[in-house]
Amino acid sequence: MTVEALAEAFREHATERDRQRLPKIKDLCRTIRGHEAGEHPPGPRYRMLYAAVFDMTEDDLFGDDRDVQMSPWRLPGVELNDRFTPDDEDRLIVATRRRMRPDSHIVECLAAILAEQRRLEDAVGSVPVLQSVRAQLPMVQRLVTEARGPVRPKMVDVAAQWAQFSGWLNIAAGDAPAARMSLDRAAEHAEEIGDTSMVGTVLSWKAYLAERIGQVGPMVGMAQAAQRNRIGPGHAYDLFLEARGHALAGEPCAAERLLDEAQTAVANADPASARPWEYYYLEPGFFALEAGVTNVYLGRDDLGRNARAVEHLAAGLAELPAAMRRAEWAGEYIAHQAVAHLQALEAEAACAAVLEAAGIARATSSESLLRRLRDIYHQMCSRWPTDPAVTELLDALV
Repeated sequence: MTVEALAEAFREHATERDRQRLPKIKDLCRTIRGHEAGEHPPGPRYRMLYAAVFDMTEDDLFGDDRDVQMSPWRLPGVELNDRFTPDDEDRLIVATRRRMRPDSHIVECLAAILAEQRRLEDAVGSVPVLQSVRAQLPMVQRLVTEARGPVRPKMVDVAAQWAQFSGWLNIAAGDAPAARMSLDRAAEHAEEIGDTSMVGTVLSWKAYLAERIGQVGPMVGMAQAAQRNRIGPGHAYDLFLEARGHALAGEPCAAERLLDEAQTAVANADPASARPWEYYYLEPGFFALEAGVTNVYLGRDDLGRNARAVEHLAAGLAELPAAMRRAEWAGEYIAHQAVAHLQALEAEAACAAVLEAAGIARATSSESLLRRLRDIYHQMCSRWPTDPAVTELLDALV
């Protein structure tokens, strides 16, 4: 069989979807010759095609080299189409296994995968995506080590974003040490290429991490530092973050001043200035949710502020697109909504919020969100020990 005949046979045996994604015959021939010469091993899709053409099993053709078959770059249930083809997957596998120097095309492929993983995490939660990212990070770092010349800044840029994404996933999963390590790596890459916006993002996420583990002082300090490095929607978010810190610290005057500054920053922010990883700042209702959280904290001792919290959170959640409202991070805001209703002594509304957030936690495998909801449930039991609607919540939280 000639190389050209084998290429034609690949197209005949491919599924309709894979046929559309295969390269042209000329490029397929070049890929097959690369396989023959040992320049790069066949990736998972090509292994399946070889097996189909020759009516053999993959084991009979290729042996038991399972690690070649496994690709950490493929995203279950996600189609990247022409942005990430089977040939692109092969090139990534070869580059990371053989420590080859990355080129601009590989950097573009990595950026496409990362963008889809961000969207995938919105749909399925942090834990499932974190498993893939943990496998990918060492390979991305290998490519950074090998990168040089004009492509290096681009490679370092995408590696910084990958590490920052890993930091967020670990924060959401409740692994603070792993989050710090990833964020530190992101900062190192950002400093190399002079990306002050990414440096500010790292400081911002460290502030958010400090909030999650109850360290109010570092939360405020990091949020202030982040503001010096970011513009646009990111700067507005950092103002809200600092406001939350002052509210947690029992400093309502500072919190209210910063809330006003944050709202002004939102009104003046240019959406075009948002970086790729800041896409969720642009979701309708996001900053209303941020205002709501600060008012929840202020509302612990101020019924008026708590009423504003209920209003902001309801408005923000109503504005979120349906898909975003089911995201793990949206579940965190719904948990805050439950607290606001608890502080307002609205048992029925608090129960409804806990149930909605619990459904999101289950769908996204978010144990950290479930833990948060269990804490809220115990507070509700203390407030309404005999209310059947409250006691029945336990079934949704176990």
